[in-house]
Amino acid sequence: MCTEHHDAEAMFQSIVDNSPFGVWVVDQDGLVVFSNRSAEALLLHRWTKTTGAQIAELLPALSVSNGGLTITDLKIGDFENIISLPSDDDARYGEVNLSQFKDAEGRPFTIVNVNEITSRVKSWYALRDQEERWNLALEGSQIGVFESDLRTGAGRASDAWYQLLGICDANGKDSDREWRERIHPDDREEVEALDAECIAGRVERSEAKFRMRVGDNDWRWMRSILRVTERDEQGDPVRVLGTMIDTTPLETALALAEARRAGLEVLVSNAPVAMAVMSLDGTFLLLNDPCYSLFGYAAGQLERKNLWQLSGQKTLENLKAEVEALFNGDSSISRVEEKYVRPNGEVIDIAIRISIYRPERVSDSRLIVQMVDITETKRLEALKNDFVATVSHELRTPLASVHGALRLLAGVIGEGAPEQVDKLLGMASRNSERLTQVVNDLLDFQKLTAGHFSVEITQVDAVDIVQQTVVDNEPFANKFSVSVLVDAPEHPVIIHADAQRLKQVLTNLLSNAAKFSDCGTTVDVKAGIDEEAFLISVTNRGRGISPEFGKRLFEPFSQQAEHLTRDREGTGLGLAISKELVENMGGAIGYSSQINVQTTFWVRLPLALPTGASARPRPSGSIEAPSSPTSSSPERNGTTY
Repeated sequence: MCTEHHDAEAMFQSIVDNSPFGVWVVDQDGLVVFSNRSAEALLLHRWTKTTGAQIAELLPALSVSNGGLTITDLKIGDFENIISLPSDDDARYGEVNLSQFKDAEGRPFTIVNVNEITSRVKSWYALRDQEERWNLALEGSQIGVFESDLRTGAGRASDAWYQLLGICDANGKDSDREWRERIHPDDREEVEALDAECIAGRVERSEAKFRMRVGDNDWRWMRSILRVTERDEQGDPVRVLGTMIDTTPLETALALAEARRAGLEVLVSNAPVAMAVMSLDGTFLLLNDPCYSLFGYAAGQLERKNLWQLSGQKTLENLKAEVEALFNGDSSISRVEEKYVRPNGEVIDIAIRISIYRPERVSDSRLIVQMVDITETKRLEALKNDFVATVSHELRTPLASVHGALRLLAGVIGEGAPEQVDKLLGMASRNSERLTQVVNDLLDFQKLTAGHFSVEITQVDAVDIVQQTVVDNEPFANKFSVSVLVDAPEHPVIIHADAQRLKQVLTNLLSNAAKFSDCGTTVDVKAGIDEEAFLISVTNRGRGISPEFGKRLFEPFSQQAEHLTRDREGTGLGLAISKELVENMGGAIGYSSQINVQTTFWVRLPLALPTGASARPRPSGSIEAPSSPTSSSPERNGTTY
């Protein structure tokens, strides 16, 4: 009998030792009194001897409480009693089972049985992550998914499907019942007929559009697609799966687009200028009678033709690239001027304004095109430019002669001339100078508009130019009882510029500052290095520049309101010419103004750096371009002229 008992114990010991599960026997104090080989393997053999160790040291998720063991469960999904196992890299998980027994002497022990289920837990995590991604995708795309069991007539659906119907809590709800109760009565028969065709196998899928009641009284358009996903052994359908989306915005947009199309047809037909609607490839879809007159075709001959290929000419072919750039860019409007050759050989200039209508579907995008024949306008503009150039050139020589003759006459008469004669000679001389300046401005403007404006860039001393220009303009400033204060570096600063043109720009800024300064005030000229550029600013105190006028300040012939400028002479070309000159020298020009306080114009020009050199560090006396109007008085520590 003893032998049989010993054999049974040996067999039991062998079973436990070779069990695939980790087994520990723990006393009431939490000390391990036995462990098998699988238990040591679960611990990655980190303990040479586990007998006598605290179980909490081996498995921290286990602890002793009231003479027994408790488990700190990780609470993963539907798993129970899951703990973390020791690992070198990836997480490992074990399922714990506790059972108690007493030995022959009545001492309590706990058997800790651990089964590693890492692969099962990781599979659960992967499945959960996949479901979360699908749910997020469905919720983000507002696509509701539903499934119907044709044997029971019951249905279930995703949260997104219920949300489309305004249902927040879907617990216990049957999606099939909700669908039948909420579909519009006028749409139900047609949808069920389409679904029946799919269920019977006559069509691969059912696509339907219908109205559903959302909330109490809000009817919204839905679109569903349904397929049979499971059939029984006899081939009868068992399960169907479908999706549903809210298409109300699309239906509303389509209705609005149809209304707009009808209105557009009326608008285009009655427009006084040539107007057309085209597809993105340039094909005419709708055009009015002035289009035929403009392009030289008989009525009805342009439908479905392509704008870029009219009459076999390629004169409008670059419009295709313009439309592509317009469609891919941020702007929705493009204005271009093109030449067009009519079928009879006549060449005309056309001003074309293109805008893009962008619906939800890119394929439905349309070009709205307005066109005007500007051939006569171009001809008149060319005549005007020729006239200005001719008159300016014809006036320059006589004016120079008149001015010279006046100076000679004043010299001959001398200081003994009667006061009246001296006054008349002075007035004639001043007006001849003014006319000369007007002619020079007109000539510069004519070169600007003709694209013949040029500058000769060399390395010049910017400080010297500033100082010279201020001295040259001293008499003009004195006429308005204005003094000029200069704050500039004492050392030369070499820049890339045209010296003569830069003087012209500064002369214009100084003369404007003097003319529009309050009597007895000072014009401040500051010059210095600002980062990698030379910055010049001219500040005067006076009436300032209104925001409205500031928008067109640098446009030709721009002058502020008449009641403000009648007392100040000028052509309104100076700033436009200055802007063109500065930009041709690679610089920038701008201003800031505070009404009835002060106005600052600034010019920034590039420094001339040695080959391979970087910009010099900003010295302590450098200045910055004004970023906003200021009422504070600038520091005056320069020279007054």
